[in-house]
Amino acid sequence: MLAAARAVEYLRRLQHPRGSWSDFMVAVGTSDAWVTGYTGTALATAAAADHLDPAVRKAAAEGADAAADWLLSVLGPRGAWGYHAGVAPDADSTAWAVRLLAARGRAVPQSALTFLAAHESDGGYRTYNDVSRTRRWSQPTPDVTATALLARHEAGQLDRAALAGAFVRLIAPWQRPPGRWTSIWWAEDGYATTTALEAWVAAGRPGLTPVPAPVRPPQTAFGHALWLHSLTLTGAAADPLPLLDAQRPGGGWSGDAELLVPDPSGGGLTERSIDARGIFTTATALRALLVAAPAADDRPPAQPQRSDAGLGYDRLIATVAADLGIDPDRSVRVFRELTRESLAAPVPWPTAQLSGLAGGLPVELSVTDGPPSLRYTVEVGDPVLPAFPRAVSGLYAIGRAAELLGFGESWARARPAIEAMVDPSLPVPEGCRFWVWAGVDAEASGGEVLKIYLSALHHDLADGRAFHRVATALQRLGMPASAPAPAAFARLESAGFCQELGIGLGRGGRLGAKVYYELPGWRPDLVAAVLTDAGLPADPSPLVPRIPGVLTEEVAASHRAGIMLRVGLPSGAVTEVSSASAFMRPMIGHTEIARRVGDWLGSTGDRRAFDAVARRLLPGWPDKVGRLHSMFTRAYSGDSARTTVYLRPGFPALD
Repeated sequence: MLAAARAVEYLRRLQHPRGSWSDFMVAVGTSDAWVTGYTGTALATAAAADHLDPAVRKAAAEGADAAADWLLSVLGPRGAWGYHAGVAPDADSTAWAVRLLAARGRAVPQSALTFLAAHESDGGYRTYNDVSRTRRWSQPTPDVTATALLARHEAGQLDRAALAGAFVRLIAPWQRPPGRWTSIWWAEDGYATTTALEAWVAAGRPGLTPVPAPVRPPQTAFGHALWLHSLTLTGAAADPLPLLDAQRPGGGWSGDAELLVPDPSGGGLTERSIDARGIFTTATALRALLVAAPAADDRPPAQPQRSDAGLGYDRLIATVAADLGIDPDRSVRVFRELTRESLAAPVPWPTAQLSGLAGGLPVELSVTDGPPSLRYTVEVGDPVLPAFPRAVSGLYAIGRAAELLGFGESWARARPAIEAMVDPSLPVPEGCRFWVWAGVDAEASGGEVLKIYLSALHHDLADGRAFHRVATALQRLGMPASAPAPAAFARLESAGFCQELGIGLGRGGRLGAKVYYELPGWRPDLVAAVLTDAGLPADPSPLVPRIPGVLTEEVAASHRAGIMLRVGLPSGAVTEVSSASAFMRPMIGHTEIARRVGDWLGSTGDRRAFDAVARRLLPGWPDKVGRLHSMFTRAYSGDSARTTVYLRPGFPALD
């Protein structure tokens, strides 16, 4: 079955080198152990499916075994697993880990089985056992009950008779007309219904009369897969073609499994999250197809297509370029090359789980108070891949754009530095939201720069070597060991952290470099000292983050800020210092902020670029909702100052 084979390939491609998967970003972070147990179990099912090609079964077995190895390597001190290692273990995550281990013939830790048994109550299995602290999360639910019972059964702790008795006692009473189960953890009832019916089938179909009757199929891929799976478990016929038609060209399904995280006290808001990478949805679809459609005729795989959002962004880039007097056709060709993968259909955007670029949006524009130019930063590469393959995919996109722009020589010169930053040996977590971005600065006069932004991974690795990676890259760009710039770097290292390295490519092999630091707030004394280190006048006034009626220096002192140093190559001298500050939330509305910012830019230089871009973007944002204006910077080189304002296009992109 080609659809299942493509799904196995997709899940293997998204599997972290150490064997895990991660998805669902919530307040406490992104899940790994729970998602890995669930996804690994889906691959274990594929590995045991006789109707699949032996090569597919082998790939599935290798993925399931790698997942089992990883889970055993992260087994916590309580002998069980949780949503991730930073939170308490729970019965649901532990049950899926046990199911995977049992399916692959691994020894299941006795501690995990004891942990599961301790979560049984008169009404079923609790997700968490600490009733006094987790409260609503400690209420039994049918999906956790079914998964825990299946885990104990598959691990040999419960025989079929015991499973049947537990089903009648703990799961059947939760059934609601017309034959469904619900859960506090999911937006719709398909997941709880499917897990309950899996336990019912494994127990010999006890105690349900009549056979459960699923409602009409839902519209999401996740919901349809569960409907297909549950309908098949009741013995009814089901049509798999709608699910097959929804499969992406890469083999997966778009993530639309909606996880709910209710307030444990029962009185607050429920947090919602989807599997942005589509891992959980694809694993669910794979499990459904293996059960419901082992002999289904496959549709030919769809070809990658530009998403509607991508087409909308294309139109936006063309329109803004024309407004600024820049060739729109060339602008769109470069933009499409950079975003071929990141804006292919279907897109996962907007999602903060996959991007920190612009509040989870894949595109951000910027304007200066100098001559009009088209400036933007974009996500590049396939956004659902694990960190390193995603970074490599992004670099391929940048390489294609470099060739299109005629920057091949510069791209070749930059590669050794890039390899110092994008190193496959680095243990970058799957939750990394930014490793490689790209940007373009195209002037009406014809000048063009292709920008590469490379994360120093300060937060992702927390190994204290973020600047070391940047220093190595700068040396590979030709900066001598005796360069003056490190004095300013050392001062900033003591006050903040190195966030990223920017590399600019131009024609004729030209390269530029900029180092970005993040600080806890605006520090004029620090800025003055850095200017001195750079050999520039020690007067921070050109860099003060102040916009009349929008932002004051006092407010900027208590919010995140940044300092960027442009480094001359190959001299290694700091040629420009920039300060960065974030805009506050739009209490006065986007339109009024735009008016005040435009007036201010007109007083410092040329406001035409801002007016052109703001005019196109304002209709995409309801006033006082979201953030159209995200950040602004002030750059100072000793004899001139320049302002840049960053703006976010709405999503979907504007028509």
